Amino acid sequence: MTDPAQCHCGSISWERRIEESRFICCSCKRPLWQPMETAPKTGVTILVYGSWPDFPDIPDVAFAYWDDDDKWWAFDGEEMNATHWMHLPEPPK
Repeated sequence: MTDPAQCHCGSISWERRIEESRFICCSCKRPLWQPMETAPKTGVTILVYGSWPDFPDIPDVAFAYWDDDDKWWAFDGEEMNATHWMHLPEPPK
């Protein structure tokens, strides 16, 4: 299994919450970015980090989904070169 990315707070300690399919930082308890190889390909919307084919040097974040063409697509209809993903955060209460 591939480890998640290091947390923005600098912590390298993480815990896996199997029931939520998430990796959480042990220090600040925020969700961590995970490698795309582990992303769910079940039609669920996720948050992805990567770049656009026309702008490969500019990182970006987008909502994306896996389609029948075996590609990650952002909701604006563009194919994205995603490197990491995470579940969408919980909505405000």
